[in-house]
Amino acid sequence: MSFSAKTNLLVTRYARRQYPELEEGVRKYITDELQRVEQSITSLSEASIQVANNAPEAPVKGMVRYAVTGWDPLGNGFQGLVVYNGTAWVAV
Repeated sequence: MSFSAKTNLLVTRYARRQYPELEEGVRKYITDELQRVEQSITSLSEASIQVANNAPEAPVKGMVRYAVTGWDPLGNGFQGLVVYNGTAWVAV
């Protein structure tokens, strides 16, 4: 099932693109800063509540998702808000 941005809040991940030729010092500084920005945006993306029709590949404690058809995190047909407690998904 694909999600539409018109009916679901979708998080777009940031990915660095190729940078232009620059002096080595400037190039390293910009590269390092972009990596830090990318890490920050990725962490915010993972921490946000997202609609999901399948389990995240690597869930971490505190991760929250809104489970919809296609994913049954509790094994009882539940659809709705769930949080990962470190070992299993539980209803919120």
